[in-house]
Amino acid sequence: MPTAPFVVQPQLTAIAIAYGQKLTDFIADLVMPRVKPISKREFEYLVYGLEAYSRPDTRVGRKGRPNEVSWASKSLTASVEDFSLDDPIPQDDIDQGGKDGINVTGLSTEYILSLIRLDRECRVADLVQNASSYNAANVQTLAGGQGLDNSEVNASKIINEILEKPIVRPNIGIMSRTVWGKVAHNALLVKAIRGSLGGDKITPQDFCDYFELESLLIGPARKNREVKGKNPTLESIWGPNIAFHYRDLAASTQRGVTWGLTVPYSTPVSGAIPDANIGMRGGVRVRAGESLKEVVLAPDAGCLIKNAIAV
Repeated sequence: MPTAPFVVQPQLTAIAIAYGQKLTDFIADLVMPRVKPISKREFEYLVYGLEAYSRPDTRVGRKGRPNEVSWASKSLTASVEDFSLDDPIPQDDIDQGGKDGINVTGLSTEYILSLIRLDRECRVADLVQNASSYNAANVQTLAGGQGLDNSEVNASKIINEILEKPIVRPNIGIMSRTVWGKVAHNALLVKAIRGSLGGDKITPQDFCDYFELESLLIGPARKNREVKGKNPTLESIWGPNIAFHYRDLAASTQRGVTWGLTVPYSTPVSGAIPDANIGMRGGVRVRAGESLKEVVLAPDAGCLIKNAIAV
């Protein structure tokens, strides 16, 4: 007898792991990269503030002892959370799928993981767009009619000024596809970047080159903002805002200044268990999920433009 009521199946877990490595329209893993999985659910991480950039006293006498390095950070403790969904499948569906050569439980695993990834995209987007995830001085809210979708607004000036506020200049930009569609056509920004070349829009590479960014992450994902039972109304997960972060792909929970990252626990898993309460003939309950925690390590290493376009 298994020691746990839910049986993890290697073949379904393999699907879960492989699915998590596919490129999709979701950008959460690029915004808050996953570090090496940990083996314990609880972990410590260092949060950096402006003190990390204080000038150190490196002077030492001929026979004196050098001052010790201070990481100017505080240690916090967090625990990973579990994110999982069940999909009850009638046995008849499994039998009929088998006759057609369809792996019904495998498809179910992929479907569940797509929903879990959607939820993660929403969680990360909520963190990125939350003003409390930044130093208050690094957040600018544009007034109505003064957003970057107004071609008379000097987008170049607004963006360049806020990029100078973090403790280290951001190297990635984050915005929704909707926001990008407006920013790319801002007349003053197009003129500033293209000059005599003209044109009515810029490319993401133009944007990165001009603002000295390594990457521009444009999130196309959308979600239904209505509660269950009402007619769906889709809206951008990444909202009307623009964020800029300093991202260090080599950073960990203990070393390196980076705005935020994701700490996974073990690997994604999936399995199935018979369920006699599904339909007339019973069925199988497929479960897939992952355990992780998204943490903001350096609020001062990012900045946010709220209401970058009209809402």
